[in-house]
Parts: sequence; structure tokens; C-alpha cells
Amino acid sequence: MRILLPTEITAQMIASGTNIPELDTNETAWAPSGAFAIDDLRVYSGRIYSCVKAYTANANSKPPDKDTEHWLFKEPTNRMSPFDEYLFTKARRIGSLTYVLKPGFITGFAAYGVDAGAFDFEYRHQSGGEVLLQRSGTMWEQAYGHWELLFGNLQRTDRFASPELPLRPAGELTMTFSHADPDAEVSVGWMGVGQWRTLFAPGLKTGGTEMGIEVTPKSYARFTRPSVQDGTYKRIPGRRAKVVQGSVVIDSKDAPMVDDWMNQVLDVPCAVDFSSLPRYRHLSGVGFLKGTLRTDSWKVTRLNFTFESNV
Repeated sequence: MRILLPTEITAQMIASGTNIPELDTNETAWAPSGAFAIDDLRVYSGRIYSCVKAYTANANSKPPDKDTEHWLFKEPTNRMSPFDEYLFTKARRIGSLTYVLKPGFITGFAAYGVDAGAFDFEYRHQSGGEVLLQRSGTMWEQAYGHWELLFGNLQRTDRFASPELPLRPAGELTMTFSHADPDAEVSVGWMGVGQWRTLFAPGLKTGGTEMGIEVTPKSYARFTRPSVQDGTYKRIPGRRAKVVQGSVVIDSKDAPMVDDWMNQVLDVPCAVDFSSLPRYRHLSGVGFLKGTLRTDSWKVTRLNFTFESNV
């Protein structure tokens, strides 16, 4: 089990070569002039705001993020969508989607909520410098069984997680997702960078995650029933997530360090990668991690954790 201690991605970290512009098609920048009607949409600082009260702006008007009387935040721009907390706010582009990031000191990258057929990942010492790591491949997953393999009912993975990256002060990573069909839409819901931290088993260089992990689907659907109860209902579909519960054993000398990591990700969405093996791919995700450290002996400490994925 490894945790990506997150580094916030800002607009300044998105470099040349990214093929989604700061203002995409049908996005309009806010300006302190002109008349605005209710439901008008304007972009300010990577965020889209909706006008909730008609008015005429002037040179003294406050920008939307400071003007709650006239503007309500709606969603990130297409370019900034992968860098908020949710997977359902997706960056979208026809054919292929590329981000070039310069986030500073990092050792890991992850992407979730991906709809693509192939990926290409490259990490350089610096912009235009030596390539330190390059990975390419398809997003198709290992077949569940012979039926799926023979009759083509294969699944595409919706995630990518890098291996441990060399630590560089000016490292540059390029992530491209694409489809074979140049007219197909590619999308990605969440991308994060930071420091991979692995919870090793005592005395070993393998993960300490124990068998017995439980995964429970979580639905945000709602049900309404008539005032006179007759067994009927109206189901309002909602988004879905999952709750993963389990335990990890670590060396007791590492307990203070793991406690610090858990505090760093408390109430902060982070990527959690449980295993690289296909049989455990359903466990990993991005969401909220919390847990309790229990000292079992002078040598062994156990982390009992709950991981709730984001929508």
C-alpha cells in the first residue's frame, strides 16, 4: 500500500505543450465592464462563475471570487478540471489530451477517472532535458476470465499511477491520453502529484497490507416515497463511490512517520495505490484516508484504515 502525499497543482505549474488552452471553446473571461444577465458564465482565475443577479460592471467592480452578491462558483474550467477534488469534473478533448506539468520536487503522479484507449507518460530532468522515465501502453485491463478474453468483453482501466520518480527540483512530466479514433472524446477526472510513501511490512521491502480487506459500494442515490406508503418509490440516481476497510502492518519504529503521513492526508483527497497486481486493482482510488495506529508489540504496529473514494 502506498499513499501519494499531495502537492497542490496551480495554474503556474501547467507548462507549454498542454493542449487544453486557458480559455477553451465557449469559455469567456470576466472583465470589469459591460452588462451581465442572470446565468451568464464567466471565467476568472481558472474557475467558472454563474451570474445570479443582473448588474453592470465597471472599473471598481470586484472580481467574481470576491463578489458573492452577483456571482456563484459553478465549476473549474476545462483546463483546471482535473485539479479540483472530484472525479466527475473532467477535462475533455477530442482525439488526445496532453498535460505538461512542472510541479517541483515530486516522486509520484496519478490519474483517475480516465476515458482513453492509450497513455504515454514521460518524466524529464528538466524542460528539454534528459528523459528519466518513459512509459507507454494501452488502457485495456487483464481479462476477468476466458469468456471475456475470447468474446471481447474486456474492460478499460480508468487510472494510471507512476512508479517512484527520481527527485528533481525542476522535473517536468508529460501525460498524454488518447483514443485510436481521432474523433473520439478523451477525458480525465483527476490528476495529482506529490510524494509516494509506501507502508512496508516489518523487516521487508514489500507492502504490509493484510488479507481481509473489505470493499463496499456507496451510493448517493435518493429515494422519495408517497405520503401514503404503498411500497412504491421514485429513485433519483446519484453518483457512486466505494469504502475500503482493512489493515496494514508496519515496523513499530516507522509508526511516528506513518502517523505524520496520516495527519498530512487527513481531510485532504489523495491517491491510494494498494497493489500493482490486476486482482487488487479494484481497491485503489482517490479519496479520503483515515485510520488508527495500534502497537501490537515492540516490533509490529498495525494501521487499521478506512478509505472512502471521491465521486
